[in-house]
Amino acid sequence: MNGLKSIATLIFFILLLTGCGPDSKNDQNTPPPALGDFEISVSEPSLVTQETGETKLVVDFTVKDGSGRSHELDETKDFRIALLKAMPSRVDTQNSSDPAFAFNGRHGNTYWKSFHHSSNTTNNRASMERVWDGTLVKTDEGYRYTFAIPDVLKVSDPYTADSSNNNGFIAWDADKLHRIVMAYGEQGNGFTYVFEWVPQESSDTAVSRNVIETGTCENCHMGEPLHHGPGYRSIDNNIAVCTACHNDSNPGAAPARRPLAAVVHQYHGNVFKLGSDRNNTDTYKQPVDENDMLVTDINGLVIEGNPFPQDTRNCTTCHSTDVAKASDANNWFEHPSQVACETCHLYRDRGAHDNQVGTVWVRNGEPQNSCSGCHRPYDRDDNGDPIIGQDASRSAKTVHVMRLENLAKARDSLEINVENARFIDDQFEVELRVSKAGTGIGSINELTPFINEHGHLNLLLNWDNGQGPMVANNSLNVADDGALGDGCEAQGEGLFLCHKDFTDAAIKPISNSTLTVNIADMPLCANRRDGELAECVTFEGIDLIKSPFVIAANNASGSFDVSGINKQHKLPVGADISSCNDCHKELTIHKLGEHPHAATDFQQCKNCHNSERSAFYPGMAADLKYHVHSFHAFGSAHSGEAPFPGAVNNCEACHTNAQYNLPSQQNTRPSLASGKYFSPALVACGACHLESSLANADPDTVAGDAPLNHMLNHGAVFGADTAAQATGSEQCATCHAIGQSQGVDKVHKVYDYR
Repeated sequence: MNGLKSIATLIFFILLLTGCGPDSKNDQNTPPPALGDFEISVSEPSLVTQETGETKLVVDFTVKDGSGRSHELDETKDFRIALLKAMPSRVDTQNSSDPAFAFNGRHGNTYWKSFHHSSNTTNNRASMERVWDGTLVKTDEGYRYTFAIPDVLKVSDPYTADSSNNNGFIAWDADKLHRIVMAYGEQGNGFTYVFEWVPQESSDTAVSRNVIETGTCENCHMGEPLHHGPGYRSIDNNIAVCTACHNDSNPGAAPARRPLAAVVHQYHGNVFKLGSDRNNTDTYKQPVDENDMLVTDINGLVIEGNPFPQDTRNCTTCHSTDVAKASDANNWFEHPSQVACETCHLYRDRGAHDNQVGTVWVRNGEPQNSCSGCHRPYDRDDNGDPIIGQDASRSAKTVHVMRLENLAKARDSLEINVENARFIDDQFEVELRVSKAGTGIGSINELTPFINEHGHLNLLLNWDNGQGPMVANNSLNVADDGALGDGCEAQGEGLFLCHKDFTDAAIKPISNSTLTVNIADMPLCANRRDGELAECVTFEGIDLIKSPFVIAANNASGSFDVSGINKQHKLPVGADISSCNDCHKELTIHKLGEHPHAATDFQQCKNCHNSERSAFYPGMAADLKYHVHSFHAFGSAHSGEAPFPGAVNNCEACHTNAQYNLPSQQNTRPSLASGKYFSPALVACGACHLESSLANADPDTVAGDAPLNHMLNHGAVFGADTAAQATGSEQCATCHAIGQSQGVDKVHKVYDYR
């Protein structure tokens, strides 16, 4: 009997322990649901005729919080809603007296027609209505909302060409796809939601306008709300909310209210200075010169750049080609629109005026009323029918994505290999093999015509004694004659013997050093149509302004012991290149400009941007752990203008989860700034948490520098004379290591972005 009791007791405790295990519902390590994560459900809306004869749109919906409980909407929070319908492409008119004649040439694409126009004035803008201006009633199931639109069947159309057959009113069109867009609350405690339906199904398939795959913007913007001007704060990056107002419902609303295609393409793609005076329709959103006058000559263009962190021809960064994820994913190249295209091609396609309409182009003597007239997506067979999947030579896909692929093809035709490196008798020697199109070159001068300004190839020579690169910016010009001094000598079949004299150097490799060699300063010129390297002097005109013919050479690297035996080694870097390429696509730094290093590999960057180099900018460190953090948080000169499009506190946007712990994981040495040394965590954290540049921080007079006192009180070293004096005293990890009470993972809310 006692044995049975013992067995029963044992089973009880096993079951008890099982119930506390990680797979149980009692797991205390599972965080509670976030109450700000809302679940929305919408019933199909209906038209209701009022006693007064007006027709109202009524919709029932429920809102539940993260725990599944009904959520009571807060009237103090902003709540907006919009009603739209998807319409097929407009058709040009031949009647020059018709106001729509001015918009010929901008058609060829579907568009959203908004029911939220306050009048039929020709420049009236689409909008969203505030829910609190309509009628919101609490029901047993959730809420019932009656739109504030006085009569949904009698909305005056500001673009009368769309409603000429409906007495100037926007038609309900029950067989068209309709959309309701909701936006409630604020970031972290709100929601956006889209509901689409066709009120009355018909035999004809309703057009849709689902162009961008859900989540695409998050690759760079993460969970951050998209940019918006004063008066409205975006809740997230749901572009359906953007299109509720930024659509082509009324072409006459531009340029004051432009379609999203125009806004986004111009913000990401245009690099020229644009007019900003909305009252001047000749210059607003058009290229202007330094005096804000309309550019009439290529020499008047002013380059301002844009925040897009990659080549703007990477259309597929934002546009998918997977129609399973976005029904109209191929819209960008099957139906390119002048509204979108001319936002980047403003100067080349001169003829654009205040409503962003370009000239009508002619092909084979026939006027083309849309971009696809010339930039047709697919080749055609003998019957003139498109061959789906066979891209035409001038399709939007070909002239953007394929041009980039051709540049890459040309780049890959040049192959450089570091075959050996050694340090003998104070000489850093490197054996370099260079081939073009599979054939070894006989002289470095054979490459010179293909290298963009300033036209030379450098080797980056460094060594690692176990803590990272020992020198900064130690280069060798491969074009220099090695028979006369530092430089290279041809050995035949593409092999070059290069050497640099370290006899008078203050620091040299030691017996256990690992030598590292990389290439740099090699931006290549290529014909983006045929995929071959091209002499840089052949490019002219507008090409010299935007340099779309330049691509960085592939990095060549090697690591060896001082005797020349190959070693597997990489300079330590605390970031993840694949994560960086979520935004940068193919990371390329300094491709153009005064110092065109054309770096694509962290190993190249680390040769210059390491702990042994101060920055050009006063008070700043050039070490990557400072330079990159500072650039993404404050801009290149720590000026306060940050181009980072996402959440700057999201460590895992750039780092793996093993790279941002404390103490410093990869870059452990103190860094130079203004000739002084600063301890490693101070450098990395101070890049964001100190308002002033590193060496100029002053917590006594600059409020934004106050965190420096906290750092110094816990072992940070500020402005030491030697690296040794700034090493080994930081105690940051005690509180800020991952898992601690104030760990970097917690204070940066890293887990919110996973």
